[in-house]
Amino acid sequence: MKVILVGASGHLGTEIDKLLSPDHEIVGVGASSGDVQCDYTDVGSVRAMFAQVGTFDALVCVVGRDSTFKPFGELADDDYRYGFERKFLSQLRLLTLGQEYVRDQGSFTLTSGFLSHYPNPSSIATGPLNSAVDTLASNVAPLLPRGIRINVVSPAPVVELGQEGKGVVTAAQAASFYAEAVLGDMTGEVLRPWGGLPTPPSSDCGYHGSTLGTES
Repeated sequence: MKVILVGASGHLGTEIDKLLSPDHEIVGVGASSGDVQCDYTDVGSVRAMFAQVGTFDALVCVVGRDSTFKPFGELADDDYRYGFERKFLSQLRLLTLGQEYVRDQGSFTLTSGFLSHYPNPSSIATGPLNSAVDTLASNVAPLLPRGIRINVVSPAPVVELGQEGKGVVTAAQAASFYAEAVLGDMTGEVLRPWGGLPTPPSSDCGYHGSTLGTES
């Protein structure tokens, strides 16, 4: 398969590349590095990226630094706009513009995060957007033509090897879920590498520490 990996140079992207590159062609995409450069917040840049890459079988988006983390009382409109553009709209853009180039039975794998269910006092400008990405996948999956699939991976905070524990994961652990989404046959699903944390009912969502989760 030909796999577009948006955010290829990050911790998650590097581990996903390791898993998939032995058997598949990886096209690494980054803002200033990779096989192709692309600003995924810019429509023209995304169109140019797809035109350069051409047809493909799967796209994975693992771009980091996509949200603002501040106490709720300090958040302004621009903080919410920043996260909306990068966490939600830019990933939706990859899906909508990429449909022209993805092959039959191809797939898109997007990224949300566990702060949708385990918020902390500084995560209000990202947790709701994670939920929006999750809902996007479930709502859009039945509408996609030609057997195209869409799934989401919702990781807990990513830590270094040796720091594993409940509520955190290593990049390698999270990467295996992305590989599962690419190589499997599911669609409209949210895969949750949450370091052993359960998925609570929405009514039971509670704060999960004051600093944990500032990357998801």
